[in-house]
Amino acid sequence: MGWDVSAETLRQLARRMAQSGKFCSWRLIQIELRFMQGIREAESCFGDTAIRFELDDLCRQAQRRPAAAPARTQTQQAAAAFAYRRPAAAHLRLRTAN
Repeated sequence: MGWDVSAETLRQLARRMAQSGKFCSWRLIQIELRFMQGIREAESCFGDTAIRFELDDLCRQAQRRPAAAPARTQTQQAAAAFAYRRPAAAHLRLRTAN
């Protein structure tokens, strides 16, 4: 079952996909929309070279951005807080001269 979407709606969706950093070209976005999402209109939506260049440029820009660090789980946050507060081990303390 395919979706029925307008060309402009489809282009906006493609732009968001390009900006996600998950795609490296307009062709992969078209494949995702047409075959994975079942949007038949995606087959003819990317015939304009201007949208192709725009999507490729957005893909390149998104992939150049540094990836966001994954969010820490509560367990990882608690472990980090514990490690920060823990006193130095006794064997690491400086010895005083007798």
